[in-house]
Amino acid sequence: MLDRFEGFADGLNHPEGIAWNPFDGRLYAGGEGGECYAVSMDGAVTLVASTGGSMLGLAVDGAGRVYACDAGNGEVVRFHPAAGTFEVYARGVGGIDMDEPNVAAFAPDGSLFVTCSGEPRSEIVRIAPSRGVTTWCDRVTRYPNGMVVTPDTTALLVIEAKAERIVRIPILADGRAGDPETFAELPDTDADGLALDAEDHVWATLYRPDGLVRISPAGEEVLRIDDHLASTFEAPTNLAFVGPDLDRVVVANVGGRHLLIADLGVRGRPLHYPEVP
Repeated sequence: MLDRFEGFADGLNHPEGIAWNPFDGRLYAGGEGGECYAVSMDGAVTLVASTGGSMLGLAVDGAGRVYACDAGNGEVVRFHPAAGTFEVYARGVGGIDMDEPNVAAFAPDGSLFVTCSGEPRSEIVRIAPSRGVTTWCDRVTRYPNGMVVTPDTTALLVIEAKAERIVRIPILADGRAGDPETFAELPDTDADGLALDAEDHVWATLYRPDGLVRISPAGEEVLRIDDHLASTFEAPTNLAFVGPDLDRVVVANVGGRHLLIADLGVRGRPLHYPEVP
């Protein structure tokens, strides 16, 4: 299936985070200089704004605003694409820098979960709709990275890259984090991004060795797209299902300056797009 991937957009500054925006029909991507790019479905790239930091994971709310993990400035910023402006949305617990904010994912109630991959403060924080920031889980410490909130909102699935696994963290009835448990093992890999398809399989990018894996709802690997020679991928990081029908997948390549696109024969599962003040 590697031969299904083709170039989609080029000239980005080592893109890592990407997110589909169903409200304006564009894909958003970050750059290592703090750039936020909008990419149309014909591959045209527009620089929306730049913080001067270093942009990692992205998320979109119900108004089409883009939230970005700015690892260079230790915060989450919110872009307003129509105006071409941004604002600081949240910093870390107590207002200090987040320690390498990496990936952001919304829950339906407007909570924004953020994996912070730094050392020694690896944690997952929760940003409430009021913008209050708390440590939500500090028990996934070996480089928490890609993350999704499950469709039924009962858990987070999180890549713990240095533990070579995906963990499932229950969201308890009172909103607290339950005990993390292994969802799937990813031995001898450095995994990065996560996405869910319409059949509730998990797709994970492998930063090394370059590739993609598809994992069943039971946590079993059912497909691997292997590109260990990096003939097509170039250090793939985040991925997102895109298009009105979510029938194609885009992969960011932080080792290069391009995005790839493919039809893998599956549709994506829609994410949560809450209303946020």
